[in-house]
Amino acid sequence: MPPNVVRKFLAGLVHLLLLLVSGQAACATEIRLASAYSATNFHTRNLQLFAEDVARASNQAVQLKIFPNGSLHAPGEIFAAVREGKVQAGEVIMSSLSKQHPLFGLDALPFIVSGYGDARRMWEVSRAEIEKIMVAQGLQLLYAAPWPPQNLYSVKALGTQFDFKSARMRVYNPATRRIAELSGAIPVTVESNDLERAIASRSLDLMITSGATGVDANAWTGLGHYYQANAWIPKNVVFMNAAVFNQLDTQVRKMILDAAHAAEGRGWTMSEQSNQIAEQQLARNNVKVAPIDPYMRIYLDRLGERLTREWMRQAGKESSQILLQYIIERSGR
Repeated sequence: MPPNVVRKFLAGLVHLLLLLVSGQAACATEIRLASAYSATNFHTRNLQLFAEDVARASNQAVQLKIFPNGSLHAPGEIFAAVREGKVQAGEVIMSSLSKQHPLFGLDALPFIVSGYGDARRMWEVSRAEIEKIMVAQGLQLLYAAPWPPQNLYSVKALGTQFDFKSARMRVYNPATRRIAELSGAIPVTVESNDLERAIASRSLDLMITSGATGVDANAWTGLGHYYQANAWIPKNVVFMNAAVFNQLDTQVRKMILDAAHAAEGRGWTMSEQSNQIAEQQLARNNVKVAPIDPYMRIYLDRLGERLTREWMRQAGKESSQILLQYIIERSGR
């Protein structure tokens, strides 16, 4: 074959390949996912791995772009933004949605889970109903992953229940607000992306949150005491706008759900690992890590019982039955 013919053939082949590549890029589906948490948080790292799994499974045809730290929408706006189609997907802490439906607040009821095994059992019992609630809101649940146990941070050592009186306590959902009210603390609403600033500026005296969140927010800049209260194990939920999800090809939807299933399992493991690492890091930064005083535990347990009774009265029969089913299954373990 003459050289000029070879050159023309190769040039045409390169041009065809470029067209194919550009065509693939043009057809790629981008899904923007808004998250409230920092890029270094284990939940966000799990999201990135989820995005990589989806891209790999779809041969780069679906690209999830993660926007951490409230950079796309403020934490309190993410759920509505996804529901209204302003962004395709999001991640929020489920208990922050309890005004949407009481069942979203189930995993923030204090002192009714003793560890990750109980938390997983609660999720298994409640998941189907939560999926139905999300479908009614125009959303597709992808997966849920837990935070480490929620523990008690304080600017000073806590001796009795009276140390809560008039202390400025961070609240981020109805359950934490109610704990502040019942204990005589002053509720201060602080979203996760503002927590570091609030601690550093000494705007808080108390907060109940995970060790991982405390590390993300450099809790040692203002809160020098950490008590292992194991108050509850809340979950983040990751979800998509249902209309966007349903427009995807059947095979692509399956790929996303398969990757979500893997992300859920990975998220539970990462949470347990994160809890151990976070408590070690808090101690290295001179935060006093200690078990909670037994008398303080009794006081907090009583608060938990009151909140559970209040929740059951508000939640209605179906949601209360799910809580009772969890309690029965836990008792029979």
